Amino acid sequence: MNTPIRVLLIEDSETDARLLMRCLQQGGYAPTCQRVETQLDMAAALANQTWDIIISDYVLPNFSALNALHTFQQSSLDLPFLIVSGVGGEETAVGAMKAGAHDYIVKANLSRLVPAIEREMREAARRQEHALLEEQLLLAQKMETVGRMAGGVAHDFNNLLTAILGYAHAGTKNLNPEDAIYAYFEGIQQAAQRAANLTSQLLTFSRSQFIEPKVIDLNQLIISTAKMLSSVIGENIEMVTLLAPDLRPVKVDPEKVEQVLMNLAVNARDAMPNGGKLTIETSNSMLPGDVYSRDGNELLPGEYALVAVKDNGHGMTEEVRTHIFEPFFSTKETGKGTGLGLSICYGIVRQSEGHIDVESEPNKGTTFRVFLPTTYDWGDALPEIESPENFRLHGETVLLVEDEPLVRSMVAQVLSGEGLRVLEAANGEEALRIAEKHDMGNIDLLLTDVVMPYMGGIELAQELKTINPGTRVLLTSGYTDEAVLRHGSLDPDTPFMHKPYLPMDLLHKVREVLES
Repeated sequence: MNTPIRVLLIEDSETDARLLMRCLQQGGYAPTCQRVETQLDMAAALANQTWDIIISDYVLPNFSALNALHTFQQSSLDLPFLIVSGVGGEETAVGAMKAGAHDYIVKANLSRLVPAIEREMREAARRQEHALLEEQLLLAQKMETVGRMAGGVAHDFNNLLTAILGYAHAGTKNLNPEDAIYAYFEGIQQAAQRAANLTSQLLTFSRSQFIEPKVIDLNQLIISTAKMLSSVIGENIEMVTLLAPDLRPVKVDPEKVEQVLMNLAVNARDAMPNGGKLTIETSNSMLPGDVYSRDGNELLPGEYALVAVKDNGHGMTEEVRTHIFEPFFSTKETGKGTGLGLSICYGIVRQSEGHIDVESEPNKGTTFRVFLPTTYDWGDALPEIESPENFRLHGETVLLVEDEPLVRSMVAQVLSGEGLRVLEAANGEEALRIAEKHDMGNIDLLLTDVVMPYMGGIELAQELKTINPGTRVLLTSGYTDEAVLRHGSLDPDTPFMHKPYLPMDLLHKVREVLES
């Protein structure tokens, strides 16, 4: 079977054009050809169609190979450009090659044409592969840079946000919602929450955010979030779900996957301003061992659950598609988006050891495909957590260890306000001294920051566990997971809260740990 090849031919002689196509057919190709004779027609052909190779005569009545070469170079395309001409002469050929032509072939010696095409096609493929690797490296460097930046400010910033959220919440506790000052506290909370969300987004797309994986049924997760997604995309967009009944379970953080679905739905909505159709489809899929992500990492071969999110919107160009997952890249108007939505999707999926890609063409819609590795171990599934109303506190004793005074004071007030007895310490060593003064059997919960001077939270928890194995532990930190792991071996079963958190979320977690 002959190899398809798309040829843009710059030639004024129809007879010569047929001769060249017959030469390609005899050489094992099945050419699709468009013949042009003017610079205007050539520019239009380059803009409107995709080509594998350009072949140009040297002299045309109103055009020339050198003019065509200049037009091609302005297009920034990377294709083989061959000159095939009846005009011979070494000086002419050398001049054309210096100008940028990949080869110069005399029509009297067309036996060179097919070998030259094969050589230049291989070289073009090699250049494109090299460009792709450079693009992947650049993307990885961008994500690493922003990830380091986010991780560097995360701890101090998250501590401050924790205190701001806590004190703002406390400020509204005994106020009437009709009071003017109540609105001020609410505004503080909303601003702090937006700042916390932005920090979380930066950490997520840089794959530095904490995740809590659970074995889940993706179909069920999609069904449970369908109502929320429908409200986001609006009534003028029809949402259809096509869910495979035999879809294998996956072990992921369900909240993060919901965030991926939400971001993809919002992206689809923005691509269909006049309405359209959004389809969410699931299926089982196999990935071979030669699939690579955009950051150049090879994906593990095996079984994956595939979630395809399709829209019939305006689509995107190849240029946009290649940058779509980059942080802060956006095609929206200034102020209409952060440029982080799809970067977040990318970070979540890669942190879940999965893969995300996109297919799109202008006016033909867009399909995002998310591959998540499957599991057969339903035993890892976590039990349902009771609602906060079902928990009861009974005056338990909490050893609170936090090196940031603002956070320590706020958390102590929140816990003591719920009837808990709170012992405060600024670091692990101080906590051990406090524990020595009290019977460890009377300390029900150790609530500790992970990264602290003198002795960190993980080392402290290990020390106290040797004294009283029954003491429950709740760890917290504003650092990224990589920074936390550098300060000790974190047992995956140890309860953990990432800063910043709302007081009610903290109480829920404390109640959950105490009742476990």
